[in-house]
Amino acid sequence: MTNVAAAEWLAADCQDGSLTVWVMQGSSVLESATANIDAPCVTDSIEAFDAALKSLIAPWQLPRLPVFIAGLPAGGWSNAAPRPVPCDATAPTTTPRTTENFALQVIPPLRQHAPSGLLQGAETRIAGFLSLNKDWDGVICLPGMTSVWAQVSAGEIVSFQTFLTGELAGRLGEAAPANDTALDDTAFDEALSDGLSRPERLAARLSSIRADITLGEIPPPTAQARLAGTLIGAELAAARPYWLGQTLAVIGAGTEARLYLRALSQQGAPATEADGNRMALAGICAVRRAANRG
Repeated sequence: MTNVAAAEWLAADCQDGSLTVWVMQGSSVLESATANIDAPCVTDSIEAFDAALKSLIAPWQLPRLPVFIAGLPAGGWSNAAPRPVPCDATAPTTTPRTTENFALQVIPPLRQHAPSGLLQGAETRIAGFLSLNKDWDGVICLPGMTSVWAQVSAGEIVSFQTFLTGELAGRLGEAAPANDTALDDTAFDEALSDGLSRPERLAARLSSIRADITLGEIPPPTAQARLAGTLIGAELAAARPYWLGQTLAVIGAGTEARLYLRALSQQGAPATEADGNRMALAGICAVRRAANRG
């Protein structure tokens, strides 16, 4: 085990029902851990969140350290006022918030008014990607419960569009198989093509897929692939101005990111892949550096 006695601060990230914490010495990771915090009360209640974070780091018996955290919900107990877009991808300051056991430095979310949108954690992943890819301009896609397409230029997030693709998939059935070998590529490709070419039929297609899932008339990998392909296809149709003819990157992990990479590649729009956790940590480090300079 790494010597956590040298720890200077903690980086933390809330994303899609999970909480990840890294024990940091400067920019070096000493230890890390992830826990499920899927219950809304964990992030809605300062007491519940404090208890969850305390439990996650308990094995390391750390002293009270500053915690730079991304992905907390806007407003509420975090008191983090959203920054308006367009703006620098890297937040120049954080919002201090003290809980019973922690001195938090909350990284603010981003707010866009037209079209209305809110980034709660994705902005920090984007900041991390840009900190590792200097002078990169283009569009970044971040799959998740809420998927994000963000246009970035000169270190700024210029505009973004969000989609509830992941949440819809979760409500209708499993969004994707747990591993790549279970994916029915043919079913995904066919559903993707249909969703992209006729997005106005999205609701009808989802109803048909749900009927097949309920009756067990198609095997789970096929149902999962059809659902994912239909939803991602409709998303790509709506997000076409963001990806057509653009330099692209996809920030994510596992099957979810692979599906978006596959979908974009089939449209002649290859994208660079970046790991979500790595980008989150890089973004938190970038914000900490900016805040310390200020």
